Amino acid sequence: MILNYFKVSLLMMRAKPVRSALSLLGIYVGVMALVIILAIREGIRGQIEDTFRTEGASIVFVHPGFDQATMRMGRLNLDDLERLNQTPGVLSTMPRLSAEKDVRTRAVTLHAHVTGADDKFFSVFRIPVVRGRVFIRDEIARKQPVCLLTAQAAEKLFPLSEPVGSFVDMEGISFQVIGVTDWDGAAAQRTNVMEVDLFLPVTWLLPQANEFLPMAEVRLAPQMEPAQALRIVKKALSHNDPKEEPLYFVRSMQEFVEQTQKMSDRILQGLLAIAGISLLVGGIGVANVMVTSVTERTREVGIRKALGARRHDILFQFLVESSLMCGSGGCLAVATGVLCITVLRSLIHIPFPVNVTPAAMATCIFLTVGIGLVAGAYPASRAAALSPAEALRYE
Repeated sequence: MILNYFKVSLLMMRAKPVRSALSLLGIYVGVMALVIILAIREGIRGQIEDTFRTEGASIVFVHPGFDQATMRMGRLNLDDLERLNQTPGVLSTMPRLSAEKDVRTRAVTLHAHVTGADDKFFSVFRIPVVRGRVFIRDEIARKQPVCLLTAQAAEKLFPLSEPVGSFVDMEGISFQVIGVTDWDGAAAQRTNVMEVDLFLPVTWLLPQANEFLPMAEVRLAPQMEPAQALRIVKKALSHNDPKEEPLYFVRSMQEFVEQTQKMSDRILQGLLAIAGISLLVGGIGVANVMVTSVTERTREVGIRKALGARRHDILFQFLVESSLMCGSGGCLAVATGVLCITVLRSLIHIPFPVNVTPAAMATCIFLTVGIGLVAGAYPASRAAALSPAEALRYE
């Protein structure tokens, strides 16, 4: 029975090809826009997750906080980090320290942004070293005069020579360049370090015993849930005293991911609203076509009822026609969108990520079928309610 509904619907679409094509066009344009927007959305979500992904550890950042209830300011020092290092689940900690210093070679002077790092910093945050190597643990512990440059800083300081193995002067101390890193915007977001030209062993930037740290990085077991990681860090810093927890501001890497995704979702929601308006216009067009079709086929409805067709038979027939019309436009738009995105990705470099998922394709198709059902509901109910006698007399 259902197959017969589809056969009749296809015959009706073939009988009025121009009208059917114009009806499909409205749905086609709306779904095409929806497919592209969803592809961009999925691509951006994947890019954000990849940007903030770390290797071998779950990262938590700790800042001193301010408790408005007690009007107290938190303090973070090296003893706090040592206590964290002894906490189960914590792999390691590193104070986040930076400075601005003049770095000199024989011919060039650079006012550089200097950041402290340890032996695990580059591997955890997936910062590629294009030349040379990273720090080793002994160099960190012994406070050896070695450094790594970013590719941009290396080009400025050593425009005509090989930087690895060369020396730079900083405050009268000669540091040997042991590596060059490929530093980009993704690395800056991932590490929460916006500007850097040179990396030193973190021990070179450690404060005096009576000074406090502006920020610290805590590395926990990678399989640990973000909420559990935050609880562990807060309890260790506050000595299990809930009143002390507001004195520390603790954020996990997952929070950065969620915050960035929310910002991108707000932008894409506006684009989705525009695509929704296009689909609404297309649905209105389909509804108009179905109303016209019911009017033109009034005698047909009367004949079918006279031959024994029931009310729900007529209702289902017109609903199948409207949903098939919209669904065809949706399938065609999804196929075209996937094909265009695939071809463009293979031919040119797309400045923004796109990723069409099966779930997004299925959503678009089911949405168009649903629009067809809604658009055809009134015309179908109107056709089903026709009196056989009146329908047969209709001219």
